[in-house]
Amino acid sequence: MIEFSVIIFSKPHHQNELSEALTPLVKASRAEKGAVMYDLHSCEEGVFVITEKWESQEALDAHEMTAHFRAFQEKAGALVEKVLKLPLLQV
Repeated sequence: MIEFSVIIFSKPHHQNELSEALTPLVKASRAEKGAVMYDLHSCEEGVFVITEKWESQEALDAHEMTAHFRAFQEKAGALVEKVLKLPLLQV
């Protein structure tokens, strides 16, 4: 099982556009084979958190090759200030 969170900070004044770009990504990702969880959280300060859980590395690799993931990546450059990937820590 692969589990992590991605924190995405929108560029100033692009929060709504980023939210609109993330919505189809989340919906399509949830339907993928091997997706256990793909949740989106946000706050009014333009910070978005995606929490992902995948059955395997192969499922995650396949996700990163999908049309919806690549389409989001293309849009993200104009909308995203910074991205942090936080792996799950086993405690």
